[in-house]
Amino acid sequence: MSFAISDLDLDFNNVNNELPCELFDVINDTINETSVVCPEYVIGNHFTSNSQMSLADFGFFFTFRNGKTLQSDIENYMSNFKMSIDPFSKQYLSKQRMFIKPEYFKSLNRNFLCNIDYSIHNPSFKTYKGFFLLGCDGSDEKLPDFPQIREEFNIHNTPRYTKPCMGKFSSIQDVLNGFLLDGILGNYKEGELPLMQENLSNVENMICPEKSIFIFDRNYNAMELYARIIEMNSYFVVRLKNEFYKKERSKITSNDSPIQLELTSDRLKKFHNPDLKEKYSQMWTIDLRIVTITLKNGKTETLLTNLPQEIMTIDNLEYIYGKRWGIETNYNTLKNRFYIENYSSKKRIGIEQDLYSKFLIFNIFNYLKLAFNMLILMDKYLQCIYEEYRVDQANLIRNINDHLPFIVLSPVAELRKSKLNLFYKSCM
Repeated sequence: MSFAISDLDLDFNNVNNELPCELFDVINDTINETSVVCPEYVIGNHFTSNSQMSLADFGFFFTFRNGKTLQSDIENYMSNFKMSIDPFSKQYLSKQRMFIKPEYFKSLNRNFLCNIDYSIHNPSFKTYKGFFLLGCDGSDEKLPDFPQIREEFNIHNTPRYTKPCMGKFSSIQDVLNGFLLDGILGNYKEGELPLMQENLSNVENMICPEKSIFIFDRNYNAMELYARIIEMNSYFVVRLKNEFYKKERSKITSNDSPIQLELTSDRLKKFHNPDLKEKYSQMWTIDLRIVTITLKNGKTETLLTNLPQEIMTIDNLEYIYGKRWGIETNYNTLKNRFYIENYSSKKRIGIEQDLYSKFLIFNIFNYLKLAFNMLILMDKYLQCIYEEYRVDQANLIRNINDHLPFIVLSPVAELRKSKLNLFYKSCM
């Protein structure tokens, strides 16, 4: 089943507009349908019809676990949603989860975005001049400090310095709609650029490249990255470091100008993709556009892009780069509202499961936020109130934690309906 916000039956003359059950059924269907492809996500033959818990059970459990303790999450799951199966222990769950590839949880998220019709043609989703704005960035990720974690993430102390137990999280996020499209947990010393190249490969089939703009900060000044996005038939805006491309920039005399970046042998050496390296070694330059914008504090910033002037003006580019801040807001929500650093494992595979399983619930939150904002708009319109009102995000998250598992998982129809009514009224 798929369901889009545009499928909401909103009628200006009907004061009883509500969220239909179908919107929540798509969550159930996403997990069940993804879990059918067991061999792709399971190590060995550990989830058969005779298994105490199915792969889908693990999908539901980790998606809706509230992050307190593993034991309390198990007790809550068993007593409320899975009374029909034999009780399982913390030891059983910890053992069985080692046979689930972390990619399974990322696949749940991808399929959810597909089932809500996340595309450029869906009017439910925000765009800027017809383009999705995709913020790209990395973040240090705090990890539980155990010897095995340090070994698996290649964190080695020196005689004089105890290194923090950290990983590197790299992601691509839709900064207008809030969706997290892809995230990768790498080693702390792993380069941001190789991780971002992997992010780009993962999202290429999820988006319409011709209608997407990737936004980068100064840590992503790399010609191979520009080439990769150009070859996708897509667009980028990146903030330049002052010391980059000085020779070419010295020839620029206006605040909006074409620029030809020379493909020197030193620059080509930094290409890791052999196909890109071979193709661009036959070229002399990468032809781009460079603009200088003045910030409110009077300081200037330089942006590099392949967006032509007839598509985006300087003011448009300033707006686009300013929206990159949305990715920082998302990181804050993920860490402080969805507790992505609250891990339940002392092994890398479990750490990645915990982290990637938060992608789905985070995107459910953003999807429901869009849906409620639309319902609130209709409600205020009927009251002849034309000021902009939005759903309370903190309240929405509380309702997701308290009521959503019952709406999606409860075998009792009346309980589902009751929780749905509470959910709707509280969020409105």
